[in-house]
Amino acid sequence: MKKKILILGGSGFIGVNLIEHFLQHNYDVIIYGRSIPLGFEEKITFVEADLTGINAKKEYLKSLEIDTALYLINTFSVNSKVRNYQSLLEENKYLINEIFDIVKRFIFFSSGGRVYKSSERPHHENEHLEAVCDYGKSKIDLEAYVKSCGAQKKKQFLIIRPSNPYGPHQTVTGNQGLIAVITGRIISGQVVDVWGSGNEVRDYIYIKDFVNMFYSLFCIENPRHNIYNIGSCTGESTLSILTAVRQHLPNYNIQVKYTPNDNIIKSNILCNKRILDEIGNYNYTDINSGIAQFLEWLQTVSRNK
Repeated sequence: MKKKILILGGSGFIGVNLIEHFLQHNYDVIIYGRSIPLGFEEKITFVEADLTGINAKKEYLKSLEIDTALYLINTFSVNSKVRNYQSLLEENKYLINEIFDIVKRFIFFSSGGRVYKSSERPHHENEHLEAVCDYGKSKIDLEAYVKSCGAQKKKQFLIIRPSNPYGPHQTVTGNQGLIAVITGRIISGQVVDVWGSGNEVRDYIYIKDFVNMFYSLFCIENPRHNIYNIGSCTGESTLSILTAVRQHLPNYNIQVKYTPNDNIIKSNILCNKRILDEIGNYNYTDINSGIAQFLEWLQTVSRNK
């Protein structure tokens, strides 16, 4: 019998890539959310509901006998102040608590980029967490709640802290994901905004690498820890990313606007030792190859429209 996985908030960038991967590995995929991921309508089971709609769906979800839930829902703005922070936090907590009761294992997707303070050294999972925005604070608060639920209910749980994934299925018309945003601005002829000096360093990981590493960890029955960074443990500056994208788009005129900002975290790189100790060494896609593959995917999608 096929194993069943529940993905909450599966219509986003990471979610869609995870759906593809789990379908390829012969899982029954159930999506809980407000919108069905496009292109998967005939391949998945879709449960239409929002954060507060779990009561009407709980018995149905129980009847499916789901093995694992992946919690990818994000109701907190990444780049701005959240006015109704506490009410949103409580809604997420309520849903997390209910889902814990339905499944055997719960996996929460946190953030590797917004829960650590600035440091030139790669961040380890056991470091003190320090958020600089409401989005990061929400991840820290929900991580604590997931730990509490796991302990109280005696259920398996994992907390995943991704660095900055990029690649296929990422939108280039939004304001999240530096590589996607720069690409979208260049292609559409808009000004590329660089906040800060351009020397700020981040950890980027090609989405296929992220998914492969996560799946390897997912398949381990009893991992040694509950919290794992998933990143490349390699830093790239904003300017080096801009240069790399420009090299792959030589026929576009590019305008860059610099906006000083002293509040931006100067360096954020994730230590990957813990996950590599679990899954073994991994051959990462280098940044130039990853960007090339992302642009190739964008061209394919554009041709097929």
